[in-house]
Amino acid sequence: MSSVSVKPLVWFACGLAVVTLAGCSSENTKTAQAQNSGKYVVQLAHARNAKASFSKAPVLESNNVTLVDRVVWNAQKQQGKMYRFGGESPQTGFDCSGLTQFAFGQGAGVSLPRTAAAQYDAAVKVPRASATKGDLVFFNTRGRKVGHVGIYLGDNKFVHAPRTGKAITTEKLEGYWGQRIVGFGRIPGACRPAMS
Repeated sequence: MSSVSVKPLVWFACGLAVVTLAGCSSENTKTAQAQNSGKYVVQLAHARNAKASFSKAPVLESNNVTLVDRVVWNAQKQQGKMYRFGGESPQTGFDCSGLTQFAFGQGAGVSLPRTAAAQYDAAVKVPRASATKGDLVFFNTRGRKVGHVGIYLGDNKFVHAPRTGKAITTEKLEGYWGQRIVGFGRIPGACRPAMS
């Protein structure tokens, strides 16, 4: 092939590349973070109705995973979802005991009772100094001996569904919550290695 016949093909290829790349400019690609949802919505270039949604969730490593790790992961994955009285699923939202019931059911295959008080009765009590990740932490709220429950994460933190108008979150066991601790409880059957 002569150099004369190659030049038009090179110019054609360069022109095609410029036109193609111009269509991929960042002005046509929109990315937005949905507020308070923990989700990212991505709109693809030149496809106004093509959206993909990605949730920010903790990563669960596969090495040496215990059922407690899975319980904690399932609870933390719900962070950002709004509290709903009587709620017990990711689709409808959770109340405090609905969240713990879901996390233990999904993460450890353990069926917990539905209310915070019944979960307190079912748990093996442990002193605060012996509490470990995955233990339940119980609170006296609104004058009830046990009116609230969360999952202890260690480092003086717990994850819970606080109340109407608030999202599932991680908080420290201090201030309001620290003053209302009734005790900690461990759930039999959730303290063994997970079978993948």
